Amino acid sequence: MTFQFSLQKVMELREREKKEGQTIYSKAVDDFENTATVLYQLLKSKESLEDAARNQIEKGIKIRDIQVQESQFLRLQDQINKQQIRTQMARKNMQRKQEELMERTIEFKKYQKMKDLKEQAYKENQAYLETNMMDEMSVLMYSKR
Repeated sequence: MTFQFSLQKVMELREREKKEGQTIYSKAVDDFENTATVLYQLLKSKESLEDAARNQIEKGIKIRDIQVQESQFLRLQDQINKQQIRTQMARKNMQRKQEELMERTIEFKKYQKMKDLKEQAYKENQAYLETNMMDEMSVLMYSKR
């Protein structure tokens, strides 16, 4: 007779929930990385725009060109501000999904530990029963002599 864990179905459910949580967390990490990459690109563009403006000012530039650069800079700064908010939201979402994954993992490990303990107790009980049966057989064999 083999070991049957009475809560096997519950443990399997917890394992599926854990795997689902891993998938959701991976997606949240990807979303965060994508939004952070966009933010990084915008910041690099801002830096390039500032460098170009600085160089043009040193060389001499028309007022109209300064106004165009300023409007580009303001538009870019607005995009950066919006992207920072998106990145913060993605980070919070990723952290929340990580916490959920940890909770699911802990729940699964509880059932796994419970199963391991019950299986160990079952094996010890089987060994005890087997030893008793062998002792009884020995006594019977000895008494038949």
